[in-house]
Amino acid sequence: MVEPKKGATKGRTRITAIPGTRVYYKPALGKVVFRPTNVIRSSSKVIERNKLLIEAKEKPATKCKGKPWRQFIDCLSKEMKGLKKG
Repeated sequence: MVEPKKGATKGRTRITAIPGTRVYYKPALGKVVFRPTNVIRSSSKVIERNKLLIEAKEKPATKCKGKPWRQFIDCLSKEMKGLKKG
C-alpha cells in the first residue's frame, strides 16, 4: 500500500483494485491514468482553518451531532463561521 506523504489527507475515493490509487481514463492522453488517493492541501487558508479546528475546545461537528442532515449542514456552517470570528 502506498504511504501518504506528510501533510496529506486521505481522499474520499472508492476502493480500487490497486490499493492507494484511483484509476481513470484521460481522453487528452488517450490512456488510463493512476493517481494516489491522498490529497495534499497546502493553501494558507486551509492550513489556518485546520489550526482553528485543532485549537477549538469543542469541535463544530460534535455540537451539531444527531440532527437531521439539512439541519446538521446549517448548524455546521454556522459553527464554522463562528469559529472564524471567535
